[in-house]
Amino acid sequence: MDDLPQKFDFDEAEEHRLVAEDSDAGRRLDHVLGQRLPEFSRASLQRLIKMGVVWLNGATTRPASRLKPGDEIRVSVPRIQPHTVEPEDIPLNVLMEEPDFAVLDKPTGIAVHPGRGRPGGTLANAIAHRFPDASTKSGVHRPGIVHRLDMATSGVMVIAKTEAAHTALGEAFRARTVKKEYRAIVYGEPAHDEDRIDLPLGRDLAHQERMAVRHDGGRDSLTDFSVVERFGKAAHLAAFPKTGRTHQIRVHLLARGHPILGDSIYARGRALPLGLDVPRLMLHAYRLTFPHPQSGELVEVEAPLPDDMQAVLAALRAD
Repeated sequence: MDDLPQKFDFDEAEEHRLVAEDSDAGRRLDHVLGQRLPEFSRASLQRLIKMGVVWLNGATTRPASRLKPGDEIRVSVPRIQPHTVEPEDIPLNVLMEEPDFAVLDKPTGIAVHPGRGRPGGTLANAIAHRFPDASTKSGVHRPGIVHRLDMATSGVMVIAKTEAAHTALGEAFRARTVKKEYRAIVYGEPAHDEDRIDLPLGRDLAHQERMAVRHDGGRDSLTDFSVVERFGKAAHLAAFPKTGRTHQIRVHLLARGHPILGDSIYARGRALPLGLDVPRLMLHAYRLTFPHPQSGELVEVEAPLPDDMQAVLAALRAD
């Protein structure tokens, strides 16, 4: 049996750094890793290499790559996920509910599922309590979870209550027939009222918790955005991600010179415009449009802007 989870999650990864020794000269990368990381099978290590989470001298590589003494190897190995999730009576804001799915308004500050150093208090724990028969297609530790939002991001999420709905919704996300609209408050004003950002994204080689624009093996990533309001030193944007990469909107807007207010990863150390009080990441999943898992008819659900984002916008308008 494969000793890696079927779904790899960077949030549940630990990093190994290795240096090839003289005795490794000419040997295959996967063979050396199998010897140096004996807790994982060679098949699992080959899968990690093909997934692009093994770097040889800072670049993704192949299992058959031959090593030279002094080569630097970095591996991100997934941690073991919990086998179950404990139901917890955490309030849920249910925007819509049908027999086979529900749509939630996720609050900021709550993780979607348990992880490293976070055994409970997550959306998955709340779902397990409110919807005890929710689909476990993504694993028993992720009941009903079809897609994810960052911990700091609020907004609309659809969950599956049945296996059939989970399959249909998952296929819709993979086929990109799900339409997503986010709202963000960013530093500065974009030059154009509408723009398209087409930049490949991958893991930042220097900072494991970050993503970055990567032209050397990054995955295709596409976001459209339009300006909703302009405030001089800030702007209110609507973002429409066409792909679903980790931190996609945050990194794409950073690449345009407009990081999101309150972003503790990508806007760390920046002075807030007008001395604003910004309590968290100003990013909200505003609207989700998806095919009904049974009828195929389009379902559109909107999660209104939360009070904290409305307060920031009010302060910007007042100034």
